[in-house]
Amino acid sequence: MNNLFCSSYMKYLRDEFYIGQSEIADSLYISISTYSKMEQGNKTIRNEDFEAVIRFYEHKKEGYSFCFEEEKKKQANALIRKCITAFEYRSQKDLVPELETYLNDPSSLHSYAFFETKLIETTYEYFTDQEFQKRLPFLIQHMDLFDQTARSFIYDLQGLSKLRAYDESAIDCFQSAKALSVLIHIPGWLGLIDYHLIITYLRAMLPHKAFPLFEESGRDFQNAGAHRRILNLRFNQAQCLMKMKLYEEADQIHLNLLQTYDQVDTKRFAAMIYVNFSWSQFIQKHYQEAINLSRKAVELDYDFCDLYITLAYSFYKLGEIPSALAAIEQYKIQERTDDRSKMVLLFLEVLESFLLKKYETFEHQAQQLVPKLAQWKDLEIDPFVYEMLIAHYKKTDNEHALCPVLEKYIEYLKN
Repeated sequence: MNNLFCSSYMKYLRDEFYIGQSEIADSLYISISTYSKMEQGNKTIRNEDFEAVIRFYEHKKEGYSFCFEEEKKKQANALIRKCITAFEYRSQKDLVPELETYLNDPSSLHSYAFFETKLIETTYEYFTDQEFQKRLPFLIQHMDLFDQTARSFIYDLQGLSKLRAYDESAIDCFQSAKALSVLIHIPGWLGLIDYHLIITYLRAMLPHKAFPLFEESGRDFQNAGAHRRILNLRFNQAQCLMKMKLYEEADQIHLNLLQTYDQVDTKRFAAMIYVNFSWSQFIQKHYQEAINLSRKAVELDYDFCDLYITLAYSFYKLGEIPSALAAIEQYKIQERTDDRSKMVLLFLEVLESFLLKKYETFEHQAQQLVPKLAQWKDLEIDPFVYEMLIAHYKKTDNEHALCPVLEKYIEYLKN
């Protein structure tokens, strides 16, 4: 019997059911000190002692029972590997019924697979788009109880949770997952971790760190036959090239993806390509083409918040102010609540005040927006904010305010 499992599980039960150490120690006819050492892992727990603790809780708590089947742990670990494989092939939804069946079995949780089942619960929440982050601290706290495969998976999930929060420490999590994955030998798993690293580097505006990972990630996906992931990888490669200002190469990938996506993917993926492609045209100041591509994304029912930046600012640069204001209004009535959408709204409100010549409001809103630009580097709206401020301060002959903005703009361009 695994002493670490027993001590950790016994502590979990006592915390979960609010039982004092003295009560359990009395039931085992041992001292509190002796029982405490068992929970801390400082004393070997005999089979009969662990079984006595289980009997205590089964008598104390109605409905509680423990499954002593050794096979439960093997079953759980096999399901965790299955989760990883489904994740690689983007077939998570197909696995959901099997996860539900496992989790609905009352013998799955309170068994030798207790901690693995907690990971499966977390995975189920992630696969079904729920708030999976709340369970991660518990898994990290008990990392020593998992095998190498599960530990790699936990670090990857932790990285994904930090990525959602735009926390660059996600990089460290993915690096830990990658270090553990090398000896696991699950085809495509290393490629998926590299893929997550790529996304994190791009979000942190570090395309030079993402670029070398595309080849090895693609090779691993190719060997695993994860063709849908290869498409996503190509999509992000275009983003990487754009951030490196290699627009011609990026646009060629966009065109190739639009020609081939329907073979293995959905219209949503096509819409994502149109959004990416439109941003490339926008950055190159091909404003009308950027608008046309953004509209194609909207026609495919893909309302990604960033495309409203492209639409509104492109209309402004083309001198079509009513259309720019209409795009901003269309976005405002959607009442989006996620953090990225709120940041996009702040930018659009700054643009709206600028276009309506509400200069006092514009200046106040812009001053609130500028300090937040560093946190949202991947939105790449810095130059547009600086351009509006420069135009405003030039028009008002405010050289005192103009110089710091010019310095920030130059610093942005240098980086």
